[in-house]
Amino acid sequence: MKKILFVLFTINLIFSNTNISMESLLLCIKNTEQINLLNNKTTSNEDLNVLIKSINNATIALWLPGATNEDIDGDINLSKIYRLKFYQQSYNGIENIKKQLELLKNIHSVEYEYLRKPFYTPNDSYYNNQWYLPAINSNDAWNTWTNNGQIPGDKNIILASVDLGVNFSHQDLKNNIWQNLAEDADGDGHTIEGSGSNWYLDPGDLNGIDDDDWDNNSNTFIDDLIGWDSSGNGGVDDNNPDPPHNNSWSHGTHVAGLLASTTDNSTGIASTAFNCSIMAVKVADENQSGQIYITDGFAGILYAAKAGYYSEGFTIINNSWGGIGYSQYEQATINVCYNDYNSIIVCAGGNGDNGQEYAIQYPSGYENVIAVAPLGSNNQWNHWGTYHETIDLSSPGENIRSTTCNGYASWDGSSMASPIAASVFGLLKSLHPSWNNIMLETMVLGTADPIIYNINSEDYLQGMLGTGRVDSYYAITTPLFPKIEYVGEDIISGNDQVIQPGEQCELFIILFNNPDWGEGINVQGSIETDNPYITIINSTVNYGNINPGDAMITEPYILEFDMNIPIGNFDLNLNIISNENGHVKYNHDIILNYNIEEYLIDYGDLNQDLMISILDIILLINIVLGNSSASSYELMAGDINQDNILNILDIIGLVNLILA
Repeated sequence: MKKILFVLFTINLIFSNTNISMESLLLCIKNTEQINLLNNKTTSNEDLNVLIKSINNATIALWLPGATNEDIDGDINLSKIYRLKFYQQSYNGIENIKKQLELLKNIHSVEYEYLRKPFYTPNDSYYNNQWYLPAINSNDAWNTWTNNGQIPGDKNIILASVDLGVNFSHQDLKNNIWQNLAEDADGDGHTIEGSGSNWYLDPGDLNGIDDDDWDNNSNTFIDDLIGWDSSGNGGVDDNNPDPPHNNSWSHGTHVAGLLASTTDNSTGIASTAFNCSIMAVKVADENQSGQIYITDGFAGILYAAKAGYYSEGFTIINNSWGGIGYSQYEQATINVCYNDYNSIIVCAGGNGDNGQEYAIQYPSGYENVIAVAPLGSNNQWNHWGTYHETIDLSSPGENIRSTTCNGYASWDGSSMASPIAASVFGLLKSLHPSWNNIMLETMVLGTADPIIYNINSEDYLQGMLGTGRVDSYYAITTPLFPKIEYVGEDIISGNDQVIQPGEQCELFIILFNNPDWGEGINVQGSIETDNPYITIINSTVNYGNINPGDAMITEPYILEFDMNIPIGNFDLNLNIISNENGHVKYNHDIILNYNIEEYLIDYGDLNQDLMISILDIILLINIVLGNSSASSYELMAGDINQDNILNILDIIGLVNLILA
């Protein structure tokens, strides 16, 4: 959903040692090659084995254990990406290993493993209310259900906390924890049980078998009853995503509460999603001290997408962590989750290191994610987060009260803004279960409130905080937008359909509304260009209403092309606006490409009928006498002696052409 594409300069590869792992590298095998792991030090490829053996204490393992041979993005096969681990190296040591790997003929590419960390700042203050729920109009949105005696939300909508783990015994979370009933071995209808604060994985389901086995590998995801721990303690994954119960490890539990804490239960806090499910996915190795880093974030993202998909649910994946450094493997993982498993991936945009910062973080900077920036109360940007063109949406992120491993706390951070926004996606999906991820993203982004740009009017912020502040009520109550597509055009330029220098062009653009989307109401198109040789006479056209499945053409856009315009391609930006209601509107840009063709002058054939005749003489005489105006082509075709002047000499020359 990003509005622009980014050129990744080599400067992205030059980071201080704090931003890349000094203990690992990622490598991808060519999709045409097959290399198998025999153990954690040996593969079926001897050249790779020699290199592994030459590195002190090196081990090799799959980077994404849940990937299969079908999980492919372009020329990257997710099941063929490996993590090579070793004792801590210097930067030069890392570079040397990387270069040796890149020389192996079976290797597609080698990447650094970038360090990712949670985006939050703990705040010890506690609050008696959740100011952010009315701020995003969640209370009004719930009325869509409660006015009809129904409960908002849907247990089949899964909101995944891919984070430091979730205390699933928490009084405000236990009733909304996702239960993987495909692993319900004893058939009692649940995979966790207990009472009070003592909840545990159902012993009757812990049979040591991967019952659902959606990856056709019986050795992965055994007894994943409520989610998965991709990191464990020491890097060995397991089925219990419950973290250590202390504040240092509460980040994922805080996120989970904002995603889908149990609402209207006379306990603790509420969540916008109200009654959706929480999938717990732990992606941080417990064997860490000091700063806790995300060690297996993308393995967790892929697990959440596939586990939700194969359980016939719908997964909204929240990632309240990140860092600098672009990875093609990470982008490929996002693409597979989005395109193949219909997931929505929501990411924290990031906190500035020393106050606000114009910066791009990852994974929030990748394509096919929703990047969320943090706001304070009253839609204020309080100058401590990151702002950038890659931000898609803003959401409350200050003094946010939510669950922790041992109770409740109020924290600040884009880590909090992200799950608040993700929860809105969950509520919307529960109302419209047939909508896909593209529809949901279109509606949440299109109904966000742009008031933030009036309140925070600094020039440098304009367009850098997404489409606006997320708005639950408008997202819920706005009918599905259309999906307007360009399907073609009719061109009248001069006396033909070829655009040439000096001509005035009538451009009839045909629009089509996708039959799976909503009605286009009062559709208006506007074109613009930054080409200085083009003057737009009529830039705006009203198409009226366009029903799903219908095409529409109306009056033309009119353009004039300077005689000196360079021959070749030029672009027009077609902006489509429809379905306006207050701050809500459908807004879609389409880039159109056309061609300026060089004049092929047939001197004497002024009327372009492919013959030189008395009709051309009559036309030229009227032009010379001033009785009629001449087109650019007629001025050139009538200049028989090519002296750049139309006069009696050209008439004589044309007569001689005919006589000849």
